[in-house]
Amino acid sequence: MGNKREPIDKQGVKRTRTNSRQIPNPLQQMMHSLAKSHAAIVIASVIAVAGILSVRADERSVDCDVETWCCDDPTQEAICAREYLLGDWCGIRPCLQDSGITPFLYYDSITAANVDGGIKADQDFTGQVYAGADLDLETLLGWNRTTLKISTVQRHGDSISPSVGGIYDPMCIFGGQVLFLYQLWLEREVCDNWSIKAGRVSADTDFLNDGLYRYSLSTAINGPIRATLLESTVTSFPFPVWGGRVKYTPDDKHQFQVGAYQIGDDMFDFTKHGLDFSIRSDDGVSILMQYDWTSTVCERPTHLFVGAVNSFFEFDNHDGVGTTDYVLRVYAHLAVEVVPNLTVFGFAANSEQDEVALTPLQVSFGINGKGMFSSRPDDHTMFFATCGDLSDDYGDSIGEAVDHAIVYEVGHRFQVLPSAYIQPALQYIVTPGGTGDIANSTVLGAWVGATF
Repeated sequence: MGNKREPIDKQGVKRTRTNSRQIPNPLQQMMHSLAKSHAAIVIASVIAVAGILSVRADERSVDCDVETWCCDDPTQEAICAREYLLGDWCGIRPCLQDSGITPFLYYDSITAANVDGGIKADQDFTGQVYAGADLDLETLLGWNRTTLKISTVQRHGDSISPSVGGIYDPMCIFGGQVLFLYQLWLEREVCDNWSIKAGRVSADTDFLNDGLYRYSLSTAINGPIRATLLESTVTSFPFPVWGGRVKYTPDDKHQFQVGAYQIGDDMFDFTKHGLDFSIRSDDGVSILMQYDWTSTVCERPTHLFVGAVNSFFEFDNHDGVGTTDYVLRVYAHLAVEVVPNLTVFGFAANSEQDEVALTPLQVSFGINGKGMFSSRPDDHTMFFATCGDLSDDYGDSIGEAVDHAIVYEVGHRFQVLPSAYIQPALQYIVTPGGTGDIANSTVLGAWVGATF
């Protein structure tokens, strides 16, 4: 079977559009509460399993003194100095870490409003819980240089993207608003320079991504290079597939990776909650290759990576008649810290296959400055710009002349605590759908996040 062109959201994720203005009925409220409880149960189960491993790990395990879990110590670290909002969990966190278990719990949300242009005025909220644990199996079970990662994601809320009408979603944490079992993979270091990872994972864990992208509210920047998602050649957080990669790091400057990841018609089916472990006869595979170079240019820190996505699957062409069984996309990223704490970066991705690619060419640019104000040394000030050139074949399929869509974004992340931030941002979206039929859109938003 081919890759059916069902309606997709602007993250490339199939979904049924809902009215964000609808007031939840009691049943919806109950189901939402159940989802939250379900998430809590899964998270607790993760920690419980890790604890069982710890208990069974013979002399390598570190015993916890229950008395240290009591939080009545008046000298406890002040909240304004904590790396985590809830501190050391009354002694539980360091005890678990000593035992080889590193738990994590994050919450973030975006509130945004389309205040001008687009299809219609709108405002909405979306949020997510990301929780799990990194398990050091050498400490727990004596498996040399082996780690296990397990995580869950619970998403909720809705996006204003349908009201903007663009190909990029202004609210990057929207997509699959359910509880997922996300990561479940093993990684083993081999010799001194090699590592192998395999399990349930998304390709953007190791490829097509950079930490600088994660400061943008828009999917034009945030996440893996978006063009690859729009043509369904890879998945991203929080959509897991079977996959893995081999990484070779000969020194501090050079890194080589090759990975293979499952693709198919159901790769974005969030109704399975990340629990569909099947491999079907009509599934395809994407093989990714990436080289990273980290060094200096004119004594300025520099990071370059280049790569390619080779996808083997029966993709439906835009014309709805023919199919394409191989898609190639190449990409590159360059970041330079031009002056201390001010980094300029850009990336581009290109595919010559207009018959399949929605945006054959995407070019993005960004600036990230840390501590631009002396009184706010941990804040970040950002500017981003993206141009996505839409496929002429796609335009023919919808009976429209298409050109490009452009997203500009400016924002400032206030690091209000070491463990929490708030980031207001302004997006200006030019020709959102690429046809010129939708008015330029102005979106105001705020991103709030905390580490627990």
